[in-house]
Amino acid sequence: MLLKLWNLLKKLVKKNNKKKVVISFSLLILIFILGKTKSIFSCFIYSMSAYSLVCLCIDLINKLKGSRIVNKIISIKIVQRYLNDFSFRGTMNIYQGLIVNLLYMLFKLVIGIYYTLPWFISMGIYYLVLSIVKIYLIVCYKRLCNQMECYRNIGYGLFLLNIPMGGMIILMIKTNAGYSNPGYIIYLSALYTFYTVIVAVINLVKFHKTGNLILSANKIINYVCALMSILALQTAMISRFSSHGDSYRQMMNTITGVIVYVLVIMTAFYMIIHSKKGKKVYE
Repeated sequence: MLLKLWNLLKKLVKKNNKKKVVISFSLLILIFILGKTKSIFSCFIYSMSAYSLVCLCIDLINKLKGSRIVNKIISIKIVQRYLNDFSFRGTMNIYQGLIVNLLYMLFKLVIGIYYTLPWFISMGIYYLVLSIVKIYLIVCYKRLCNQMECYRNIGYGLFLLNIPMGGMIILMIKTNAGYSNPGYIIYLSALYTFYTVIVAVINLVKFHKTGNLILSANKIINYVCALMSILALQTAMISRFSSHGDSYRQMMNTITGVIVYVLVIMTAFYMIIHSKKGKKVYE
């Protein structure tokens, strides 16, 4: 399915006219200069620009494939192993995710405490709990612990993660938090959020099929993080583009926040029930 989608995108790039790309980006710059970011015409320009960006990225990837630099990088043993060994790639992703979470946690807590920002402090606590869950995951993986038991405990860990997550959602609703970002940043944030959600779902299915429950648990955690990213992106986009006022933002934050919270609880229940069923099969 993914291969068919990739081939379709490559065909679209071949048919793409470079003049259209130049025109779409020129018009995008123009609407920012004129301040017409909320007009009906701007929605069409955003769509054209997004399509042009995808085309340029795919064209760049195709050009880099046969380059000397890429070939030299691919020839490195650890890179070859990362590209070809599915389990090794999953292991590296655990460490990578932990490092990012720890850095993000320190940043949020330091800024939140220094400037007395409850939202930043709550996010710091959220990433602290998330880091603890990932550290436990690494310990299980290194010590070759019982996968079913580790998988079940990560499910319980999601309930623990729900405490700071619920606090963040309640704080967002009660304070009617909104985030205003410059236009280009919010588009990049949206693109990154959609990418992380799609990759999280795809990896969730892939690693579940491998039968390695520890690596699968790591992808479930990434899926939960992606859900929180959607909530943060929503309130930023409402602040930037919506003209409905604070009551609309509060209503949407409530709806999406409740959906995200319930999805995480359902995921935690699924992990616990699935681990118990698996245990009965192996006994």
